Order: sequence, then C-alpha cells, then structure tokens
Amino acid sequence: MELSDLSVLYIMDNQYKEEKLYSLLCESVKKVSCTTNIDDAKLQYIKQSPCLIIIDSNFENKDIIDFLVELRKDDIKTAFIVISNNKDNQYLSQLLELYITKYLIKPFKSEILIQALNKCMEIIERRIYSNFKISDDMFFNFQTQSIIKNNESFVLNKKESLLLNLLIQNQGRIISYEEIEYTIWNNECTSAALKSLIRDLRKKTDKNIIVNYSGIGYKLELQKISI
Repeated sequence: MELSDLSVLYIMDNQYKEEKLYSLLCESVKKVSCTTNIDDAKLQYIKQSPCLIIIDSNFENKDIIDFLVELRKDDIKTAFIVISNNKDNQYLSQLLELYITKYLIKPFKSEILIQALNKCMEIIERRIYSNFKISDDMFFNFQTQSIIKNNESFVLNKKESLLLNLLIQNQGRIISYEEIEYTIWNNECTSAALKSLIRDLRKKTDKNIIVNYSGIGYKLELQKISI
C-alpha cells in the first residue's frame, strides 16, 4: 500500500478549507472528500468507505466525538488524524480511546502531515492485510476477522471481533469492564453476557491469553499461551 492508495474523508469545523492543507492532501492521496457537518460526514463515510478520516476541529462541542465513537463500534480499521488549534482539548482522553493515529497542533510543517499519513498507511495496512501473531500456530487475520489455528479458520462473530480488536489495540494495559461494555454493547450489558463472550472467544483462541484482573477488567497476555 502507498499514500496514493489512500482515500480520505476530511471533516472541517468551518466552511472554508485550508487550501494549503487541502492541496497537500490532494497531491498525496488517491481521493479527498470534504465536509463541514456531521450528517454529511455520515453519508460520505457510507458512500466512500474512506481508509482515513481527518478531523480539523477546535472541538467546541462533542458532536465529532459522538460520530467517531459510533464509527468505532463496528469499524476498527479506519485510521483517524486530528488537527486542531486546541492544545487543551477536554476530549483528548476520549480521542485516545478511539485509537487516533496522530493529534497535530496547528501550525505544523507539511512534513509533519506526510509523516502522519505514512503512519496511518502502516496501521491501515497492518489492520487490513496482516495477520496478528497470537502464537506460533495461531494468528488473527484483520481482513477476514478470523482466527487461524493449526491451519484451521474460525470466523469470529461481531462481538468477538470487536473484543479481540480492542484487546489487540490495547496490548500492555488492562481494559476496564466499563470500557469493554461501552465499546461492544454501548453500556447495555450484563455481567453474564460479558463472561459468556470472554468464554466463547477463549474457546476460539486460547484459554489463558485473555486474563481477568478481578474487579478491574481484562488484558491480552500472549506470554500466557498454554502449551
């Protein structure tokens, strides 16, 4: 994959796009679709299926956050870049939970944006085309959202897929019960439903890699794979 393969949805706060930034994007990627409102952004997202969403905003309200949260419920593959004048963004922690690739503070040099685009390309390529190694004989395929175990494929259902993507994207930290429930069920979840989902995913992967930290949450620990 190259930069020229990327399709971009560019969401702006104001009606007038920054010509220098827009021109640089047009020169670098395959296609750029621009919009200034969330309703149109939703339509463009469905119509264009962009590889990357660039948000150019000062975050005076929570509309864009809500839009991105909604996307992430079903879409872990699309990369996000945030561009802003806001150095003290009250929504930064929420943006980080949405796996943004870069948060760029204006002004910045063209090279910084190109570096961010290249980083997004790497992440997109890894998510879509690569296998994530779980053990020597087990992989997770991002493209098919399936587990390949001993050369046999096990397709994950929607909730299993969302959970495993969440665990993979957050290796090294414990994901709270609340975060899992919000990501997968939008907080409408029972303890029994979560335990059932964990049990089903362990059956398709390995019983020891999804570790429960009592009263806190779950963590992906690949070194705990059973022999």
